[in-house]
Amino acid sequence: MKILILGGTILVGRHIAEAALDAGHNITLFNRGQTNTHLFPNVEKLRGDRDGGLAALRDRSWDVVVDVNGYVPRHVYDSASLLKDRVGQYIYVSTGAVYQTPFPINGDESHAVRRIEDETNEDTNTYYGELKYLCERRAEEAMPGRTLVCRLGLVAGRYDDSDRATYWVVRASQGGTMVVPGKPDDAFQVIHGRDFGNFIVRAAEQNLTGVYNTTGEVITWGQWVETAKAVGEADTTFVWIDDREFLERHVGAGWRHFPLYLPPDWGAWWTNNSDKAQALGLTYRPTEDIVRDILDWYATLPDDYMMRVGLSLEQEQTLLTHWQA
Repeated sequence: MKILILGGTILVGRHIAEAALDAGHNITLFNRGQTNTHLFPNVEKLRGDRDGGLAALRDRSWDVVVDVNGYVPRHVYDSASLLKDRVGQYIYVSTGAVYQTPFPINGDESHAVRRIEDETNEDTNTYYGELKYLCERRAEEAMPGRTLVCRLGLVAGRYDDSDRATYWVVRASQGGTMVVPGKPDDAFQVIHGRDFGNFIVRAAEQNLTGVYNTTGEVITWGQWVETAKAVGEADTTFVWIDDREFLERHVGAGWRHFPLYLPPDWGAWWTNNSDKAQALGLTYRPTEDIVRDILDWYATLPDDYMMRVGLSLEQEQTLLTHWQA
């Protein structure tokens, strides 16, 4: 198959590109050429911009397009409209953030979505979920009956430089006394980027359409950090602090210090149901393998690499001192 990937050089798109190549498909990457330009030296790369710079896509045809970096509905509609007569299928990578909160336990694709009153608003920081849902709609409007929407949750594994999942794995593998927010039996959910990439390739091969949750297997926070401890062969002791007000008072309880620690009004977001996608080929590797891949990749980073999120050791010690006082 000939597959056009809009994006393709960061985390999710990179895993999709690798999966497609390993499956023997021919891929073309379309992006601005500003990130990881050294990747895929033998792959065709077209340069342009989602905002009015689509000229490189004209007069070309592919079997399927995978839209990884569409955040603005206008951009998605422009791309899909331009390609509608020259591609068979449009795969749009969306997010579970389209759903309204609180999210129900084991909620599926039928759960209510977020909507924005002014559909011309393009503030992706404030209306991320709302605009991603509009992107889904715009893709389907441009290519009715030929669109596949995959709603992702947390993606982890190598190439994840957001450090959201990586921080917990690395810290738990380092030993000592570690602060973890919440309770060990709180739900947690993660998918390895390559498992998602493999599903996208299968979906392209099978010409799947419709809307699918493509989140990970539901485990617990305790399983997540205990697995990292075991894989890292560490002597880590976990101190669970289920007191958001305490954390906020001493260091702040937001994602900067505690990535993935969701506020209560999100409900059971870490229990997103992906049975529909699993029935059509979505599979998961064991948690241990995800953790090991993260640690193996992290070991290749420069010694002076600084995590974008998470507690410093000094902040962690401050919390422990106050908590145990």
